[in-house]
Amino acid sequence: MMELKRIDNLWNFCRVKTNLPCTKTVDKVVRYSFVKAGITLIHEFKPNLLQTSKLTLIEKGYLDKAKKNIYGAIKKQFGVKTPHLNGSSAIFFPEEILALKKNHNLIVEQDKNGKFCITLSPFVPKNIYDIFNTINLISIHLWKTIYFSELTKN
Repeated sequence: MMELKRIDNLWNFCRVKTNLPCTKTVDKVVRYSFVKAGITLIHEFKPNLLQTSKLTLIEKGYLDKAKKNIYGAIKKQFGVKTPHLNGSSAIFFPEEILALKKNHNLIVEQDKNGKFCITLSPFVPKNIYDIFNTINLISIHLWKTIYFSELTKN
């Protein structure tokens, strides 16, 4: 229960610090979502099973049905189903993003128009820097934008 409260506090802190609107929905899955500069950020997880949590960044206009390239680096986890990917091992995105596969399963998808969708799992942030550093690494290298600014709001 403490994990859920901590995660909720972290996302609320992101909302307050960045002044971005955050949508939170709670059902069988808890879902936080932000939209900035045409990029939608979604963090979703089952409250009783945090190891299934995932963080997704989706570029506006991404066509899920028109995937051109898929890259997947997935580690097997006991008790957690891993998706089967018919992906390539070729790197079609900035190599700096590969550093994330050290701590997460990494799935990078690109549609026929060159738009990206990035998914990390499990994503269970311990502190605000886990969120900021991970998301900014992706957004800086893919879209040349800083998603979460480090500026302190007064």
